[in-house]
Amino acid sequence: MSKEDIITFKGENGKEMSFELIAELSYLDYDYVILRPLKKYDDLDEDQAIVFRVESDGKTNSYVIEENDEIIDAIDEIYNSEL
Repeated sequence: MSKEDIITFKGENGKEMSFELIAELSYLDYDYVILRPLKKYDDLDEDQAIVFRVESDGKTNSYVIEENDEIIDAIDEIYNSEL
């Protein structure tokens, strides 16, 4: 795992949370990433993959947890078909 594969966020409590980049995918004109926590955080286990929608303003990217189950299922299907 290289440094490019690590994405770090500040959680709601202000503490940093680091994730491993598992995959980058496009679906319905949006970009998504699948991330896995590098360690256990409050409500996240290390083996739990999370789908984030990537939003960009042209300078920086923001990552928003995808909550739509249909989109999550579609992303999962795309990811598994590429394995």
